[in-house]
Amino acid sequence: MRNSAVPFKSILILSALLLCFTVGARTRFIRVMFSGNTSKSATIIWDQQRGDFKGLYCDTINPELSQYKDAKPLTSSNTWKGMHTHCIRLRDLKANTKYFFIIKDSEGFGRLYHFYTAPNSSNDQVSFIAGGDSRDNRPVRTKANKLVPKLFATAVLFNGDFIGLDNEKQWIEWFADWEKTISIDGRVTPMIVTRGNHELSNKDLVKLFDVPNKKVYYSSTFSGDLLHIVSLNSEIHKFGRQKIFLKQALVKHADYQWQIAQYHRPVRAHVKSKKEMETQYKHFVPLFEQYANLPLCLENDSHTFKVTWPIVSSKDSSSAEGFKRDDINGIIYAGEGCWGAPLREADDAKIWTRDCGAVNQFNWIIVSKDKIQLRTVLYENEADVESLSYTNRFTIPKGLTFYGPKNGELIEIFPRNKEQFEQGRIKSNN
Repeated sequence: MRNSAVPFKSILILSALLLCFTVGARTRFIRVMFSGNTSKSATIIWDQQRGDFKGLYCDTINPELSQYKDAKPLTSSNTWKGMHTHCIRLRDLKANTKYFFIIKDSEGFGRLYHFYTAPNSSNDQVSFIAGGDSRDNRPVRTKANKLVPKLFATAVLFNGDFIGLDNEKQWIEWFADWEKTISIDGRVTPMIVTRGNHELSNKDLVKLFDVPNKKVYYSSTFSGDLLHIVSLNSEIHKFGRQKIFLKQALVKHADYQWQIAQYHRPVRAHVKSKKEMETQYKHFVPLFEQYANLPLCLENDSHTFKVTWPIVSSKDSSSAEGFKRDDINGIIYAGEGCWGAPLREADDAKIWTRDCGAVNQFNWIIVSKDKIQLRTVLYENEADVESLSYTNRFTIPKGLTFYGPKNGELIEIFPRNKEQFEQGRIKSNN
């Protein structure tokens, strides 16, 4: 009996030791957020399942674990929707740089991840995956998620309605599925998020994504003065402080090469059951139209697909629902979903609609000094799509399928002459 007990005890000790070395940090749902100047700042967020946080190690090289030093302390933490969310804001980063990071807690080190900061020169391109409305359709949204790391985008612009029901279960499932956007080698694509109508409180975005403004409207800049993205909140008042913020943000970035606006609810939905957003038409659109460098608005909510011709607000006889086509001064409105939410027929096309249809899709946008390229990506065949790398991230990967039913799959937007734009704007308003 004594002899048989010795090996059994040894096995228990060995098992315990192995467990200590293999459990590692109890962290999950890693994400990286962008706001402000994306060439030198980012926020790392995760759910600390258990154990005590000891530090986040971040460096431009990948040293051995024993060489990690200068742990970053927590910026904030909160308990929300069944998760213990930890946030660390990184500042004074180097532009266009690969940053490795790893989290340590009382149970050990977690997985090694990395992300890229945005460039800091207007001569550098950036790319985006833009969409929203994933809701609770897990199989479909997972297909879209698996396509994200393959496209090697600078950031994902996720435009609201993450979940169907704003409860713990669905948020945890959403973040579990979002981990499919992390590449095999640990690359995390940063996000910029806006609030949808299924997020019942601004707190969802503040606590889970650390957006910099409690009202969830804010600015992000890319590649020096190449691009300004203004993220708006269509679930709160469109006038008052948000309107003041929008005007100030557009004025501040009027000399940038490009500006893009994003918000959840479309000004003019392409689904009959959705109401017209007259307050956005009244308070947002006139401000958008004052700037020659703002040619694109990204919308969601309707669970369908649409892209318009360039349009301007108008009440004359050639207009429809308050807009008319204007290829010189107009803005293109694109989106309306759909990252997996239940599809709706695009049964409310306008005379200024370029294309529309009931398809699951997101937009792939490449921005350079010379032009903006927008393509609508279908993700049913995501398994057949080859992965891009850092060196070829602006090329079209083999197997990628685009949607372009009538007027072509590629939309190109070119810089507008500010003088001609201003003259045309004044003329159209008279």
